[in-house]
Amino acid sequence: MVQIGKHTAPAHHEGTGSAKGGPPAKPQRPRPPLLGARYQLSIPVRRDSSGIMWQAHDLLLKRDVAIKEVQPPQRTDRPDMELARRKALNEARSAARLSHPAIITVHDLLEENGRLWIVTEFLEGLTLKQTIEHLGSLPVHWSAWIGYQLLAGVRHAHDAGVVHGDIKPGNVLLTGDRVVLTDFGISALESESTARAARSVDYIAPERMSGGPASPAADLWSVGATIYAAVEGRPPFPATGATVLGLTTARDPDPPSKAGGLRPVLEGLLRRRARDRLAGKDVSMLLAGVLHREGIAAATPGRRADYLPPDAFTM
Repeated sequence: MVQIGKHTAPAHHEGTGSAKGGPPAKPQRPRPPLLGARYQLSIPVRRDSSGIMWQAHDLLLKRDVAIKEVQPPQRTDRPDMELARRKALNEARSAARLSHPAIITVHDLLEENGRLWIVTEFLEGLTLKQTIEHLGSLPVHWSAWIGYQLLAGVRHAHDAGVVHGDIKPGNVLLTGDRVVLTDFGISALESESTARAARSVDYIAPERMSGGPASPAADLWSVGATIYAAVEGRPPFPATGATVLGLTTARDPDPPSKAGGLRPVLEGLLRRRARDRLAGKDVSMLLAGVLHREGIAAATPGRRADYLPPDAFTM
């Protein structure tokens, strides 16, 4: 017998039940991994080419967070990967200084078990990619509102000297009252030689297909491609792999058929030569005009919209 205070209890043998022959004790579930002695990993939310997104709990501040477990491509040239890792850290640190409703809030950065972990606010909602898959395509006023909010966040980042480098529907989260751009710093882990295979080529600007660096102009092309996918229900070039690469670098996309008042926006952003693209402020004005004609209040860029579009995706 084992003495417990003033009472006694029968001794147990681990994994065999009680000494009286009772049912075996249920094996205890292993505790979820603890990251950085602070973050309790819970469940994987989604996985993409750059890693796994986890829902986790911050034991220090008692709040739920999202943690991206970055998994860089397998490479043999370790010096290049080390450079890419440092670049990703720098970009994620830059993103952590940004404060805008349309940009995911970065809380923390960790290096553990040889990997980079990026801790952000936890938001519930569907990505724009998932929304398009469910609905087929979005009405003009929804697409304009999403584009307006997304562009406001992108312009804020560019004003702070931060380039995203991988804007696409899968990195745009729709939470109910916010349009949120996620995954800052992730694209730096992939060199231009692996970007075409590891990331969706459908939303990469032509100059990047040709080996050019990420830039504000390239981000704007990706914003245009993302809006195009929302309103048309497909990427600007409806093909895959090398076919997209060839089309993107050889010609402009086919004119949209469902865009209505968004057509000048798409044509202004999806120009092959970066110097010919509309500036972000001009695109914001065009999008505000589309929203105004639809009877939707457009918030000043940098502020959250006061009103959602009628019949919005959250209703």
